[in-house]
Amino acid sequence: MKTMFIQLALVVGIAVVVGLIYNLATGSTDNHLGLTVPEGRYANALNCPKLSVAVEKAAPPAVKEPSPSEPENVPAKSPAEEPAKAGSPDPAASDPGETPAAEKTPRILVDEAFEEWEAGTLFIDARRTKEYVKGHIPGAISISPWEKGREGKVAGLAQAEPKAAPVVVYCTRSKDCEDSEEISSNLKQFGFENVMVFQGGFPVWQEKKKPVVEGEEPGERPGE
Repeated sequence: MKTMFIQLALVVGIAVVVGLIYNLATGSTDNHLGLTVPEGRYANALNCPKLSVAVEKAAPPAVKEPSPSEPENVPAKSPAEEPAKAGSPDPAASDPGETPAAEKTPRILVDEAFEEWEAGTLFIDARRTKEYVKGHIPGAISISPWEKGREGKVAGLAQAEPKAAPVVVYCTRSKDCEDSEEISSNLKQFGFENVMVFQGGFPVWQEKKKPVVEGEEPGERPGE
């Protein structure tokens, strides 16, 4: 038994020694092909046409430096940015935009209004009827923009009065004479050509002690 054990140990020792010798022999630099490449071999390994083309395609294009005599490329201006040429119409100026409001009816003051009344000019009272009844300029016809029938009354005047004759419209002391302007507009629509607004209206007429009549009837105007 002891003899067999000694023989087994001897065999294992011999195997270990043989393995060490083999490893030393195969690990020498002369037989290691993976770490050493003889000079001159595979000289054209990096000279690959396909690789060169791929590198050229991947590289960004070179930026051309402008020469002193060659102007730089300037992006074209849009029509909105280009300045208008001399003599060409300005688009903003040619656009009329919103239509301006119609000019107001010409205004006259009390002295001129009195002269028109003395000359027999037709007067129209644009106040409400209840105010008209309390007092109005003699001969003035009541046509209020706030009451029914104003267009019929204006149409009747267009048939009875000459269109070129002057007409004076008055209301109260309002700054813009809105009611008088409304009736003046109706008169113009029916063809009256010489319409005026008495600025200050009936209150100023009273203050200046001008003739006044009361009631629903117009009364007589000079020249009738």
